[in-house]
Amino acid sequence: MSPLRPPPNAGSAALTRRSWLLGGLALAASAVRAAHPPRQTVRLGILIYRPLDVEQRTWRPLLQALDERLAPLTVEAQLLPYDELDTHISARRVDLVITNPAHAVMLAVREGASTPMATLVRRRRGIETTAFGGVVLVASHSRLQHWRDLRGHRVAAVHKESLGGLHLQRFELHRRGVRDSEIDWVYTGMPHDRAVRAVLDDQADAAFVRDGVWEALLASGAIPPNRLRVLQRQDLPGYPVAVSTPLYPEWAVLALPHVDTAWRGLITQALLALRGDARLASGEIAGFTPALTYAPIERLLRELRAEPFGTPRLTWQENLRLNAPGWAAAAGGIVALGALAGWMAHQRRRLQGLLRDKATLLDELAVVAKTFDSAQGVLITDASGRVIRVNRAFTAITGYTEAEAQGRKPGELLGSGRHGADFYRAMWEALQRDGHWEGEIWNRRKNGEIYPEWLTISAVTDAVGKVRHYVAIFSDIGWRVQAEAQIQQLAFYDALTGLANRRLALDRLQQAILTARRDGRWGAVLFVDLDHFKAINDVHGHDAGDAVLRAVAQRLRAALREQDTPARLGGDEFLVLLPAAHPSRASAADAARTVADKIVIGVTAPPELPGQAQSTRLTCSVGIALFGDDDAQAEDAAAVLRAADLAMYSVKQGGRNGVAFFDPEMEAAMRERQQRLDALRDAIDTGRLCLYLQPQVDAKGRIVGAEALVRWPQADGSFIPPSEFIPLAEESGLIVPLGQRVLAQALALLARWRDDPALSRLRLAINISARQFAQPDFANGLLHALRQAGISPQRLEVEITESVLLGDIEEARRVLQTLDRHGLSLAIDDFGTGYSSLAYLAELPFDVIKIDQRFVARLQQHDRHFEAIVTTIIALGRRLGMTVLAEGVETPEQAQYLLEHGCHQLQGYLYGRPMPVEAFEALVRERPGASHDGGNDSGTR
Repeated sequence: MSPLRPPPNAGSAALTRRSWLLGGLALAASAVRAAHPPRQTVRLGILIYRPLDVEQRTWRPLLQALDERLAPLTVEAQLLPYDELDTHISARRVDLVITNPAHAVMLAVREGASTPMATLVRRRRGIETTAFGGVVLVASHSRLQHWRDLRGHRVAAVHKESLGGLHLQRFELHRRGVRDSEIDWVYTGMPHDRAVRAVLDDQADAAFVRDGVWEALLASGAIPPNRLRVLQRQDLPGYPVAVSTPLYPEWAVLALPHVDTAWRGLITQALLALRGDARLASGEIAGFTPALTYAPIERLLRELRAEPFGTPRLTWQENLRLNAPGWAAAAGGIVALGALAGWMAHQRRRLQGLLRDKATLLDELAVVAKTFDSAQGVLITDASGRVIRVNRAFTAITGYTEAEAQGRKPGELLGSGRHGADFYRAMWEALQRDGHWEGEIWNRRKNGEIYPEWLTISAVTDAVGKVRHYVAIFSDIGWRVQAEAQIQQLAFYDALTGLANRRLALDRLQQAILTARRDGRWGAVLFVDLDHFKAINDVHGHDAGDAVLRAVAQRLRAALREQDTPARLGGDEFLVLLPAAHPSRASAADAARTVADKIVIGVTAPPELPGQAQSTRLTCSVGIALFGDDDAQAEDAAAVLRAADLAMYSVKQGGRNGVAFFDPEMEAAMRERQQRLDALRDAIDTGRLCLYLQPQVDAKGRIVGAEALVRWPQADGSFIPPSEFIPLAEESGLIVPLGQRVLAQALALLARWRDDPALSRLRLAINISARQFAQPDFANGLLHALRQAGISPQRLEVEITESVLLGDIEEARRVLQTLDRHGLSLAIDDFGTGYSSLAYLAELPFDVIKIDQRFVARLQQHDRHFEAIVTTIIALGRRLGMTVLAEGVETPEQAQYLLEHGCHQLQGYLYGRPMPVEAFEALVRERPGASHDGGNDSGTR
């Protein structure tokens, strides 16, 4: 590979006239290179301010994407700190440089680098920014509160050329009258982490770092939390990290002077095209934007007299070494001039007055010349307001040369049309009254572009107070206006859909509630939640999910009026605010219902999914809450939103895809449910749930085992029925810790029975919920618990329902086979009441099939259909070699029918209700010979 050379047609080659032989050799060499062209390289130097491994991870996606964009060129990147990067630039070992704005200004002055080709776009916490600031970190317990408090203290900074880690903070100190000499500087070197560590190690009282460094160190755990805080903290709306200084344009991309103009254009196009590259969709580097103006950075460096505009001070040793010969000559000259002293004294006194006036005038002219040649635009008019002088910055900003501007009035030349006559009248009144005006104004460039500027106009008067000239000084603040607009958009609008976000929606809702109470009107809030949206993300991917959300946002806009407010609260939740424009609650309810129906119908249309041949059906659930002048429930925006959310939740519980209004009883029910849920969670954690046992007997009435059932006792001795708290545990996910608690108690009970001859041969059955069964490594965890407790697997029976088999059947088969291989008894509970499949019985290693008590209860009614079902299940179980157990046996007639038709085991109130463990143990001991080995009577499985 070879360094970057001009592209084809950038120049022409010709043979010199010195020697045809040398020309022929050159042509031959060219032919060889044409046959095997070297692959050219774009050498890119990148300034780093964090540890190298962090920077390499940050820049790798961008470098890969840029290498692909510039093919057949190859991108060779070097990530370097300041000193090494400056060395590479001076030796021309790089072609392009990505660096901070202050460094970029210095390279333009010292190395002749190009103007910025593009500006870097960073992404922090999901927010893209084109500006950054500086941060001052101090210890949390430090007494430092303000900029001026840093006077006389130790301040850590990474490098004398750092912008975010030095100059931005120095400028704020400079503005407040704190001189550099009043600070005890501690230079740590790169990366910025060292400056932060200096404060933590008490080597400095404060640290100057770029924004985002503190948050990144906290997120990575590199520094302990609550040890540091930000001095003069500014939490800008929508800006992702804390800053101590104003914001300035982000890093710039420059080309060194040896890079051809044509290559610069090609590379700039490649940089700007990276903004939409998928590889940059989630990292810190989001791409590049057209170059912003870096005039504010140049002004800051000039104000600080920082490199490249500073003049270094010489030490007294350097002064002595440089000036010693001159001082020796001066000493001799003093002796020679002594004779002329008398005559010179007379001449000096005579001219002293003239020279004093001239020196003062020259000083003033020098100051004026320096100001006129600044980076800010300067315009001077005569007393009538016609332009007589402009500086180079004026031409750079407006596009008009001095010749084009002279003799014309600024309003005629630059007027944008955005300001009316009243605006200019007030400006001239202030000039005539105060001699000064300052403010923001929109002007028009020569190319027609309208831009904002900060303008200061001062009147220049003569000795008698008559206006002779007007001097206007202005700067282009387009980048700042753009940044403020971007921050405003990020702060109040959803980035994906463009709808109002939660913050703006709640603010407008609060205003609508106050308006409703004041005017005696009624409005409504609609809480819209997409049904089964997670399935779209899981099946089609998050890109498809984002497309669906954007489509729903468009449909909401189409269904609403201009005065209505659609908003996205987050995820798949949307809100619609209908303003308080209705005279009664009933009319507001009718209008809200009409809009809700339109939304439900609009959302139902299948959205187009990117890259998907088939569309997906979409539905939504809508909850409505009304607010008005006499609504005591609508205390504030949060209460109204909560009411709409509860109404939406009731639609979800009713089957989804519908509309419901908020009912106060609904809120009370939800509050009671939450209280019950909190109490259940506490009961599980504190072990207040207990086991009850219900006997299981064989055909001879001998107790062969028991089913473990969980009970929830209350302080007053009552019990909350399982039919109330088991569904609640299933819905909330508490069924998993509840099941683990039951399993632990069951294993402890079997361990206690192990050495008791009357109980050691009994089998204990426990119910395993579908969620608990689906837990990763459930089988290995259960087998490990058995080994730890020293219990034989034959003593434990695992009962599952058919719902366990409705998910991943292959995974369920693997778990059941694992348990079966280790000797556990497997039972399928409530067979015949759900999605029964004979294939389950034939393919899966079940040992016990349990007939549901609902079938057994109908035997007493001599219903031939249910008798046929029961006998079929018994016959099927026996043919498959399984033990058949009937639940809910309450009468001798039911027991007789079941035993006559071959049922192996029975369970029900006829043999004992669920009872405490102690009562069950006493029952077994009271019936000598009643206990029997709980093994499988069929003997084939």
